Amino acid sequence: ASSDTASHCYIYRHMPEVNGIVHTHSRYATAFATHGRPIPCITTAMGDEFGGDIPCGGFALIGGEAIGRVVVEALQGSRSPACLLQSHGVFAVGATAEKAVKAAVMTEDNAAIAWASLLLGEPLTIASSDIDKLYDRYQNVYGQ
Repeated sequence: ASSDTASHCYIYRHMPEVNGIVHTHSRYATAFATHGRPIPCITTAMGDEFGGDIPCGGFALIGGEAIGRVVVEALQGSRSPACLLQSHGVFAVGATAEKAVKAAVMTEDNAAIAWASLLLGEPLTIASSDIDKLYDRYQNVYGQ
């Protein structure tokens, strides 16, 4: 069994809509995690897929259910299918394994964009009402 088995089981028990979990230590997203910082929603693609910032949960030690508890807590109240864990990495979830993989890949892509944007200065924000419209259109109309 993996050191993450108990945490994955915790997520599945507490998020019954989840049938796939992907955990990564991807470079740019993990850089945000080392600061305990969410990835800001600064692109339309991120608004489409995540419906807002990618949240960052607190620190949890590996082993047992601790990481699973932090993931569930971080994703509650968020439309994001992914979260960061402080000083650790990415957890992405989905109704299928494929959707969880897509969320993990898009988390890293958006983290890289946010990283580059922050190097240029403070990124422009997208109004929350516009993020709502982007998310609704992509999830319910666009169909990709």
